[in-house]
Amino acid sequence: MFRIGVLVLSLLSSQAAADPGGYDHMSGWGYGMGMMFGPILWIIVLGLVVAAVIWFVRNSDIQGDKPGKSEALSELDLRFAKGDIDADDYTARRKLLNGE
Repeated sequence: MFRIGVLVLSLLSSQAAADPGGYDHMSGWGYGMGMMFGPILWIIVLGLVVAAVIWFVRNSDIQGDKPGKSEALSELDLRFAKGDIDADDYTARRKLLNGE
């Protein structure tokens, strides 16, 4: 019984059963235009992925304001509101913190 199963399986999986028209490279299609543009397509896809990553990094808040600056500005605003520093000193320090 096992031998019959192996024989039937080998006949069904042979080259003749898989390709009744005969074995030919790429089933007669050859290398054609599709084979030429395949690598170009992948280069375009890779370029789009890289562009998407760059766009995401530039537009994310990861590169945004540094937390130290916003804390320093809020502390400066608080000191000005309390009256610890005058308007000229406040303006000069704010310009310094903003990098102007």
